[in-house]
Amino acid sequence: MTGQRQSGVDILLGIVDRLTGAPGGAAVAALAEGLAVPRSSLYAVLRPMLAAGWLDAPRRGTVRLGAAWFDLAVALEAGPQPAPARARPQTSTAPARSFLWNPDFTELVDAAPHARPPPYVFGFSNGSRANLWRQGLIHGVQFAAADHADRIATLRIANADDDPAAQARDIDAFRAMGVDALIVSPLETEALLPPLARACAAGLPVVMVDRLLGDAGHSLIQVAGPDTAIGRLPAQWLVETLGGRGSVVMMVGAPEIGPLLRRARAAQEVFSLAPGIRILETVHTEMLVAAGRRAMAGLIERWGDAIDGVWCDSGLHGAGSIQAWVDAGRDGRVPPHTGGDQNAVYQLAVLHGVPLAAMDFPPAMGIRAVEVGLDILAGRTLPRRIEVHTPLVVSRGWETASVRADIFVEDHVRWDRPPTLVLGHGMGEDYDPNTFVVGKGATAEGAARSILRTLDILVWLKAHGGEAGTAELLEAVAMPRSSLHDLLGPLVGHGLLQRGQRGRIRAGPRVRAAGFAALGIADLAAAVEPALDGLARSHGGSAALAVLQGERCAIALSRAAPGAAPIAVGSRTPVNWTLAGRLLVSALPERRLRWLLAAHARPRRDSGKPLTLPELMAAIRAEGDQKVASIAGETCPDTGEAARPLLGLDGQVRAVLLLRVPVGALPAARAALEGLALPETEPFLQTEAVLT
Repeated sequence: MTGQRQSGVDILLGIVDRLTGAPGGAAVAALAEGLAVPRSSLYAVLRPMLAAGWLDAPRRGTVRLGAAWFDLAVALEAGPQPAPARARPQTSTAPARSFLWNPDFTELVDAAPHARPPPYVFGFSNGSRANLWRQGLIHGVQFAAADHADRIATLRIANADDDPAAQARDIDAFRAMGVDALIVSPLETEALLPPLARACAAGLPVVMVDRLLGDAGHSLIQVAGPDTAIGRLPAQWLVETLGGRGSVVMMVGAPEIGPLLRRARAAQEVFSLAPGIRILETVHTEMLVAAGRRAMAGLIERWGDAIDGVWCDSGLHGAGSIQAWVDAGRDGRVPPHTGGDQNAVYQLAVLHGVPLAAMDFPPAMGIRAVEVGLDILAGRTLPRRIEVHTPLVVSRGWETASVRADIFVEDHVRWDRPPTLVLGHGMGEDYDPNTFVVGKGATAEGAARSILRTLDILVWLKAHGGEAGTAELLEAVAMPRSSLHDLLGPLVGHGLLQRGQRGRIRAGPRVRAAGFAALGIADLAAAVEPALDGLARSHGGSAALAVLQGERCAIALSRAAPGAAPIAVGSRTPVNWTLAGRLLVSALPERRLRWLLAAHARPRRDSGKPLTLPELMAAIRAEGDQKVASIAGETCPDTGEAARPLLGLDGQVRAVLLLRVPVGALPAARAALEGLALPETEPFLQTEAVLT
């Protein structure tokens, strides 16, 4: 291949092939040499693959296949999911509900005294960059200024980074520079009132965005989100979803920020009108995912099953809340939530079956603020307060009598974008905060764009059961049909994808191989898979291969006898909730085992008295000392499980072979696992200790 020019997709496919054969990973330098490509070209492919989870970097200069390959492989095994409808635009030029439903008249401002011809110089004084939403707001201002470059010659931005004195100096500096319009996203402090008053006295039109100070006399227009609606409508949905009775917890970003206070007050008004609703506790989370996760972990510890619903003023901590419930072993049984904005909260709601109602607080108000500045300089008449429209998003099947969806969660979520994306940004389908450059929603061109489109296709398939129609992929990757077919050609030829019936595209055999290689079990899967079907049929149950993936027990392979309930491939459970999970960690060093069990130390619901962490560790060690362990009634009263750990040469458990059968067949299942010989695994396993 030396001297032969390779496309980005060719390099991507070469990386997958080489790392499939090297599950422990490979040095980047060795990959570049083996693929005969420049290091710079290789990094152009590695970076987006690492960002999307298709690759991991276990140490500096080394990469290996990421868990996303296993997720895609098991999505195909589980079968295709219903394709979502085409997502509606995230923002709209239509007026907000608050304007249409306002029972009072709207105060108007005549901007004729500020009219002047272009080109213009705009200033943007930004108070904070403390969270992901603020990033979207800044990008929106930059995006709109670039979009109107025919009239805006210069955009100057000053970030105060939560320092009131710095923002006061910035506002005075912009006035002294003679900017034509000033956009201010203020810190809520009286320290800004004097410089704002000086700006207004000098005739400088000031547009407030997001927040407002005082009585608005120091600014001409405010551009904001519909705070009251964001608090009230999801709260009403939560009341009706709970049937008017239940206990809720409230998660508020910060107690001193005006928009958040208005949302919380609106929600509290709704709850106060429902006598059967009790507010257990209100916590503040600084608008951070990690803080929301910690706060909810504490709430679960204090209140547990008493929590019937969770009201969040934003998905920035709503995502952390849902993750905390999943960490606590409540996957599939997470109480209803509210809170939009971040892509992660929508992704988690769909993945874990969480009923959700949300209205995004749109960072597109940054775009609208620039447009308002242009309208002011054109001398137009404008409302004193402009609220940016945002849709009401509800999980499909969870609409209530009073709260109907503008768009369903399943259609609003962006599977082709990172969880950190803040929706409602208004910058088009290609916007990615990680690649945003002023003037371009997406910076990738040529070969780089084909790499990103390939990853988009893989992400879409992973999220929708490993299979999709061409029309669905066209929506997912936003490219012409001819270009999509050109891209699919090499992917299908390589075996990464395959064509199914009626032109549908499916994950191919190379995906399955990459998925098992990512977990380091390609050899085990090949050795065990032929025996699974026979084990299941012989005992009238189901058989599976379980592996440790991160902090969870994951099912990598599964077979079931006719009429028997299958063990779901891809399912993940806390390690101490199942026999297979406990065996997977039974030989771990004490420190590692203690850390792994700390978040899941409670016994299962049908256990007797609570176990302390040392008692749980001792019980797990005892189960792991057996060649074949068994238990009856753990998954359901008339079902038993027998499990056999498969050890590596280092003595650690690489995987667990599991049989789930009727209780009466449990002794025979134990005997079958004890007598099972897998000679083809001898190079990889301590056969004298584990296998007969």
